[in-house]
Amino acid sequence: MPIYKSYSPNSSTIIKVWKIKESYNELISSISLSKLTLEKLKNTNSESKRCEILSVRHLIIALGYSDNDLYYNKLGKPILKGIKNISITHSKLFSAVIISDFKVSIDVENIRDKIINISEKFIDYEYSYLADLNFEKERLTFIWSIKECIYKISEQKLPYIFKEKCIVLPFSKNDDSVVSWLNFKGLITCFNSYLYSFEGYKLVYLINEN
Repeated sequence: MPIYKSYSPNSSTIIKVWKIKESYNELISSISLSKLTLEKLKNTNSESKRCEILSVRHLIIALGYSDNDLYYNKLGKPILKGIKNISITHSKLFSAVIISDFKVSIDVENIRDKIINISEKFIDYEYSYLADLNFEKERLTFIWSIKECIYKISEQKLPYIFKEKCIVLPFSKNDDSVVSWLNFKGLITCFNSYLYSFEGYKLVYLINEN
C-alpha cells in the first residue's frame, strides 16, 4: 500500500498522503466501493482523475473507514459518518486526506508555470513581498493552496478565490507555517496554515480548533 506520508499534527488529527503509482485496474481491483463512488467513476472520463478518486478511497480505508462512510453535502463538501471532520485533495501524482475532531481542510498542488499566468486571479496584497514572479512559483503555489484551504474550511459562501478578501502574510518558502486573514462581511478571521513540500508538490492544511 503506497502510503507516501503520514502526519499527526495533534492527538485528534491524522493526515495521510498517497502517491499514485498504480493503474486504474490495480486500484479498483482491491477495494469495495459504494454506489455513489461507482457512479462518480462512471461519469469521469479521465483515467488519471479516476485514479485520483480511487486513491482517496484507499486512504479512507487506511484511516479505518469504508467508502460507504463517505458522502457529500449539497455544497459538495465531504462528510465522514460519525464525529470526525474530513477534507480531501488530489492533484495528479498525489492525493491526501485529513480527518480530525476539529474543523480541517487540506490542499495539494504541483508546482506549474501556469501559476504565474493566473496569479492576478488570487494575488493582491501579496504582491508587496513577492519578487519577480518567474522566481516565485513555490510561494505562489503555497498562497493558492492556503486560500483554497480557507475556502474549503469556511462555513460562509465565499467568492472564489477572493484575492482581496484574504491576505497571506509574508513568509519564506522554507517556513513550515504562515498566518493569513480573511475579511468577509465584517468578520475578520485569522488562520494558521501548515506547509509541506515534496517532489515538486506543495501541501497545505488548516486546523480550526475554535
